[in-house]
Amino acid sequence: MSNLVAILVPFALATLMAVPGAVRSVARRIAPLAPLALIPVLLAPAEVELGLHLVGVQLGPDAASVPLVWLTLLAWSLAGWLAASHVNRRRTLFWYGWLLALGGMNLLLLAGNVVSFYLGYITMSLSAYLLVIHASSSEAWRAGRVYMVMALAGEAAILAGVLLLAGQLGNVAFADLLDRPAAEALADGPARWLLLIGFAVKLGILPLHLWLPLAHPVAPVPASAILSGVIVKAGLLGWLRMVPAFAADPPVIGYWLLGFGLLTAFGGVALGLTQTRIKTVLAYSTISQMGLILCGFSVWFQMPDERDSVLALLGLLALHHGLNKAALFLACACQPGATRWRLTLFALPAISLAGMPFTTGFLAKDVLKQGLESAAAGAWIMLLLALTSAATALLMWKAFGLARAMTKPGHAAHPGWVLLVLAALTVPWLHGASLDVVSWPDLGKLLESGWPLLLAVVLIGLSRRFPSRARLELPEGDLVVLFEHLATRLARIGRVLPRVGLPSGWIRTWVAPAQFLLARLEADEARLPLVGLALLAIAVMLWMVTGMGG
Repeated sequence: MSNLVAILVPFALATLMAVPGAVRSVARRIAPLAPLALIPVLLAPAEVELGLHLVGVQLGPDAASVPLVWLTLLAWSLAGWLAASHVNRRRTLFWYGWLLALGGMNLLLLAGNVVSFYLGYITMSLSAYLLVIHASSSEAWRAGRVYMVMALAGEAAILAGVLLLAGQLGNVAFADLLDRPAAEALADGPARWLLLIGFAVKLGILPLHLWLPLAHPVAPVPASAILSGVIVKAGLLGWLRMVPAFAADPPVIGYWLLGFGLLTAFGGVALGLTQTRIKTVLAYSTISQMGLILCGFSVWFQMPDERDSVLALLGLLALHHGLNKAALFLACACQPGATRWRLTLFALPAISLAGMPFTTGFLAKDVLKQGLESAAAGAWIMLLLALTSAATALLMWKAFGLARAMTKPGHAAHPGWVLLVLAALTVPWLHGASLDVVSWPDLGKLLESGWPLLLAVVLIGLSRRFPSRARLELPEGDLVVLFEHLATRLARIGRVLPRVGLPSGWIRTWVAPAQFLLARLEADEARLPLVGLALLAIAVMLWMVTGMGG
């Protein structure tokens, strides 16, 4: 019963917000408390099965989802507390997106079969659009457009994979996906790889990262915290649920995943160092950290029989990153440069992400190293993994410098931010202790974790001692800007070619329809939030009606 309550509470509050007057006001005040409905799920876990007319729904936490349930409970609650006092513009639209995204997140976290997971996933993805376009500026509409295009592209791949899977196995339970009939269906068909790519969009793996650096700077600070800290982890859970590794898989798959993980880890840092806004820097940092999660996921394909170890590794990585990154984003609403105390609160999760000894980042990175060593990763892989800590430290130093410049008076350190920093410093250690992976580090481990940070300190010192006059600054969205410039140039060429007697039909065939579509989207975007809300409301009502009929 607690599983169903955790899912229905956010949707019920969103429904009450449609009632004007006192009901809407009360619902808005209660909305920040909605994540607390997950507490009974963690205290008394149980499984629930609902027989609906169209689909069967199985609900219940398991080893793959429990760390993410903790992450959602803590980050969403504390970010919502800050949102209650900091989001004053278009509050109704914000809380609609906030609650519907939470309801979808809770459903996918607790889903026990393919269809219920997909229902939660698509609800969460579409609802998050309302958070991205909240500011209603031209920059926000552009970010929302890119987010929606990427989200729908990922959804198309996921839906194709789900339909292929359901066509062979029906609405299969996740617990049965590793059994022989399901394993053969997944191993022999394209469904697994469509799902791998589709969920990679949500995680922001290069080059599918385009939405992240555009969405975060324009979204309200609490929304950025959950987008980067929590929502991206839905892609990881999708991998763990529906992209299993099998003994018959060739080892090269694991090597390719590891390569893309390292590329994303370093690429996110390289792109982040060219940015000038703190939320954009933090967004690229998330991309980099998702590369490390992909490195951890690659261990499963190198050791298919070690699923439990991989779940423990990735759960710890996700919990560590989610809490620390959400804390860094909440700092952006609290002017961290105003006092040394606040700057310290910003620095603590930053150095944790860099893997400083005795932080949660040190614990998570050590478990990741152990996983790769068990998979017989070569010495050069371990060297590159160590260098990702140096790269992260450089990016966090960049973020620290931008945070130090945030000194606008009149903004106090919100208690939600302070508590989230404390949670980031402690909860991953408690989770690691429950998995029995916490041990007192020996001198060798301290040296292994310390030298990349010393390298970063040396590089920072050299850059300050010998400053370069040439500064590389890339626009936010990197490849998106390149595509936009390319389309503009092609359109200009298409207008010029007929004047000089050359054919331009192929340009008109491909570019003109795209420009027309974008123009219509930009003209009609103000109505998209209402359309999205209507579609989500219809989907929820259909789900509830079929449930009552069962």
